[in-house]
Amino acid sequence: MSTFRLRLRVPGLLGPLPGRLPAGVLARQPALETWLARGRHAALEPSPVPEAAGALGWLADGGEPGCDDYWSRAQPVHLRPEAAGVRLVPVAMNEFEAARLETDLADLLAGRGVQLHRTSAGRWYLQSRDPLPDRPAPEQVGGRTIDAYLPRGRDALSWATLFNEVEMALCDHPVNRDREDRGEPPINALWAWGSGRCPTVPDAFPWQRVFSDDPAWLGLGVLAGAEVGDLAGATPIPPGPATLVAVPWAEQALAVDDGAAWIDAVAAVERAFAAPALTALREAGAQGARWDALELCFGPGRPGVTVGRRELRRFWRRARPIASWVEERGGDA
Repeated sequence: MSTFRLRLRVPGLLGPLPGRLPAGVLARQPALETWLARGRHAALEPSPVPEAAGALGWLADGGEPGCDDYWSRAQPVHLRPEAAGVRLVPVAMNEFEAARLETDLADLLAGRGVQLHRTSAGRWYLQSRDPLPDRPAPEQVGGRTIDAYLPRGRDALSWATLFNEVEMALCDHPVNRDREDRGEPPINALWAWGSGRCPTVPDAFPWQRVFSDDPAWLGLGVLAGAEVGDLAGATPIPPGPATLVAVPWAEQALAVDDGAAWIDAVAAVERAFAAPALTALREAGAQGARWDALELCFGPGRPGVTVGRRELRRFWRRARPIASWVEERGGDA
């Protein structure tokens, strides 16, 4: 009989935070607090993590990245010059704007040997025979200056030239004239990240189901032959064979020092995943199934927390506020 095991992977759930968390700001989270108090804290069995987010994302979106080309994710953004440097600002755009920009930028890039693709999910990808610049995702750079993330290496000059051409093409684009008339920031750059060829199938991938709203994780699941699904349509996760749920929300909030978004992410993890999982560990649901073991994973290099029905009976381990588990940068838990 297979074990119904759930690993909830939530990097950043317990920090480290950029500063001290004011008392009372983070509400009590009963399920997470029970998990942390009664579970076994120890290193978890490692499993493969996504590399080459562009190729894996394209695979998750139904494409065929092949073995020879390089792929990267791409996103139109606003670059704002300031005294301290050029700052990246994420922007929203409607379908009409996306289609117009895609058409014009695709022609420009194709002339330089780079193919631009936009999927039905609204994600953008670049395809090239040559390695593309590898930079952090825009949500990790948003609100910060980009000097440290400019293309480097042997082909840095040619890539910098290409992205400058993109910026020049966008400078007086009709889409941006309309945006400025509406008082919205212009879309004046294309940010690329997650470059690489499609990786090989993992030698050992223990997960039969993968749920995430990060297409790189979904692509890794597809590559390994697992059942995959996005988080929006899958909560609560029903008990089943070895299941990985990768939730990037807390990590994304910490990447841009957004404390309010981090607090919201912790509450969302409690509501959508931790509380239903503990309920399904204690008792069978409508389909008669329940989890055998739950694992809470905080990312590489940090011990995880495992809880089963035996651990749940350790009532003498009193739950304490989740804020007391949170780390600060440069400090201890």
